Amino acid sequence: MSPVIPRLDKHTEKQLLSLFEGHVKFSLLYKGSLHGFSVSEIGRKSINQGCIMMVGYLEDDVIVGGCTSQWLRVQYATFKDEKAFYFSIEQSELDRTPIKSVTTKYEEISFENGLKFHRSKTNNSKLFVTTVDLEEENVLKDLEVYRVEDFGDLLDSPWRELYWDEEIRDQLKNSIINYKPPLNLVSKTKVLLVGPVGAGKSSFISSVGSVFHGCVALKAMVGTAASYNIKASQAGEQNSLVLCDMMGLGEEDLPGVKVNDVLQAVKGHVPEGYKFNSSEAIGSDTRGYISTPGIANKIACVAFVVDARKVSIRWTGALRFHVALFLFLGVPQVALLTHIDEVCHAVDKDVSRVYVCRHVQDKVTAAGNLLSLPVSCIVPVRNYSSELELDCSTDILILNALDLILRYADLFYEDYDFFKAIQ
Repeated sequence: MSPVIPRLDKHTEKQLLSLFEGHVKFSLLYKGSLHGFSVSEIGRKSINQGCIMMVGYLEDDVIVGGCTSQWLRVQYATFKDEKAFYFSIEQSELDRTPIKSVTTKYEEISFENGLKFHRSKTNNSKLFVTTVDLEEENVLKDLEVYRVEDFGDLLDSPWRELYWDEEIRDQLKNSIINYKPPLNLVSKTKVLLVGPVGAGKSSFISSVGSVFHGCVALKAMVGTAASYNIKASQAGEQNSLVLCDMMGLGEEDLPGVKVNDVLQAVKGHVPEGYKFNSSEAIGSDTRGYISTPGIANKIACVAFVVDARKVSIRWTGALRFHVALFLFLGVPQVALLTHIDEVCHAVDKDVSRVYVCRHVQDKVTAAGNLLSLPVSCIVPVRNYSSELELDCSTDILILNALDLILRYADLFYEDYDFFKAIQ
C-alpha cells in the first residue's frame, strides 16, 4: 500500500510549527480526499490521539484550521480547552486566534464560533468551512487532520560529539596541564572572562580549580581583577593558562563594569588585584596602571560567559559592541553558556545528555545570534555550585571549554604581527 502524501508543504508546515511552544511534529491521521469528507470519520480517527490540528485548503491558496489539545469522546457537546486556537494563512500571512472552547455536533466542528467545519444541507459529499472573515460557506478542496506530537527534550542522536568516560577526562586534563603558548612569545596565556553580572564567570573559575584540585572548592572573588593560575593539583606547579576575572557588565538596574575598563583589561593596562568601580573608569592616573603593556600583559582570548536562562535580545547591542571592539583589537573570542542544567531537566539529571538536548541546542544557537559568533565557538558548561563531589561529565564539559579557549588563544599569538601593527 502506497503511503498517504500530505498536501501540507514544507513552508506552510514551518509556519504552523511556529504556533506551538517547544519541539513538535505533525503526523497525518485523516485526509478528506482519501478517507471521505465526514466529521464523524474525523472524530473516529482523532479519539485518543492527544493534540489535534485540522488544516483546511480553500481556493486561492487560502488555508484555515484549528487546534485542540484534546478530543472529546462524546459527540454533540462543548468542551473547554484553554490551549485551543484557530488560524488562517492568506498570501503567506499567518494569523492565530486563541479560543477557550470547541463544540462538536452532528457533522459539525466549531472552534468557538470563529471557525466551523461542517456538512452542507444541500451537499453531503463535501465539507464546508465558515469563518468570521468568510461571509459565506466555502467548499474545502481538501481537509487534513494531524496529530501534534511532542518531540520531548532529547534528540535521537547528539548534535555535537563528545565522549564521557574518565579516560577522556584525564586526557583533556593532562593536555591542559601540559599546554605551552606557541612561538615562545610568553610563558603565560591570559584569558579574560566577560559577561553580565551573575552569568557565572567567577563560578566557572572556581569550577576549573575544583576539577584540577580533585575536589569541589569554590573561592573566586567577584568584582576584582584577579588572575587564577591552573595547577595540576592543589599543591602542584602552575601551568601556562591564566584565567582573568573582572566585574560583570551591568544589566537593567544593576551596576557593572565600564566598556573602557574592559578594553583596558584586554590591552593589558589593568594591574593585578584592581577593584573595579562602576562609577569610576580606570585611567593612566590609576594606581598601578600599566602604561606600556607588553605582549605578556595582553589578553590572548576573550571568553564571553552567557547565562542560558537569560539569552535575550536586550543584550544584543552591548555584547555585539564588545565583540566588534575585540575583533578590532585582534583578540579571538569564544562563549561559555552556563546554567544549562536549569533549562533542561534531562541535563540536570545527567550532564552527559547536554548534546542530545534540544533546549540547550536552541540556547547555543540563540547565543550565537546574540553575539554574532559561530556556533562552533560556543560551548555549554555546568559550574559546580551546591555539589559536594566532582562529576566526570561536568569535569569534561569544563575541560572541553578550556581546550576550546586555548585553541583560540593560540590564534592570537599566530596573528601577533598583525595585532602589533594595529596598536
